[in-house]
Amino acid sequence: MRRASRRTQSASNMAYGHCLEPDWLPHVEGIIDVVSDGNCGYRCVASGLALADVDGWRIVRRRMYDEIIGYQDLWREVLGSSFETVKNAVHCPEKQVGASFKEWLTLPDMGLLVSTAFNVILVNLSHGSASTFLPLRSAPPSSLHNRLIIAMINERNIHWVRLRVNAPLPSLYPSWDRYVEDLRQRLARWIRISRHRAHCNC
Repeated sequence: MRRASRRTQSASNMAYGHCLEPDWLPHVEGIIDVVSDGNCGYRCVASGLALADVDGWRIVRRRMYDEIIGYQDLWREVLGSSFETVKNAVHCPEKQVGASFKEWLTLPDMGLLVSTAFNVILVNLSHGSASTFLPLRSAPPSSLHNRLIIAMINERNIHWVRLRVNAPLPSLYPSWDRYVEDLRQRLARWIRISRHRAHCNC
């Protein structure tokens, strides 16, 4: 795999312009290229969260793993047959350095997971697959200024880079509203049951 030092490029000299949806290219203010060691997707998320260059990717993978393990019922429903694949991909042993192909960050599979684990808006502006991922377990932001936005693009399915953009957001990931509505209904049922039990115990 190609290795590249982390660097920022201006939009006028952007090597990854061909990876973008054309409509968004004028809105890109620059890119942050990250080390291409198999963890580049996680490194982009870490960069957006202002985590340390050295081990920020490790923190990202561990938080994603904690999320998927801590809310297994939700993520089994959301990910379906991909649940075990995603869980194994984000699992990060203590001494792991690089990442194999099976451990790469992939979208859309991991989009809602990243967004929910870190309570951010994740935006994929890659050509042919532009979409916006919102958290599942928190209220939508009243203003985009109140929510951290992390934008990324993928180069030939082998390397992720982070973008600095000032642009309209692409359409929402199609299943987000359905999963959120399911969560609302589940929470409402839990509240009704809890109140009933509390009443019965009086």
